[in-house]
Amino acid sequence: MLDQIFKITDIVPVSGTYLCVPCGHTQYFEQGAKFETCEVCLAGTDEGWTGYEHEDAEFWQFIK
Repeated sequence: MLDQIFKITDIVPVSGTYLCVPCGHTQYFEQGAKFETCEVCLAGTDEGWTGYEHEDAEFWQFIK
């Protein structure tokens, strides 16, 4: 499950550091919270990089 890639509407399955696949930014998320838009590349918004401009785009990946 932790090799899965998550979208911003998903619930964080385990607390830890997650990688934004499009830009490489890392961010810590707490278990039970919802994933957020990437503050660096704006993935998950209309202003996100090509292929990542919708909230249903999967881009957060657990790294540790």
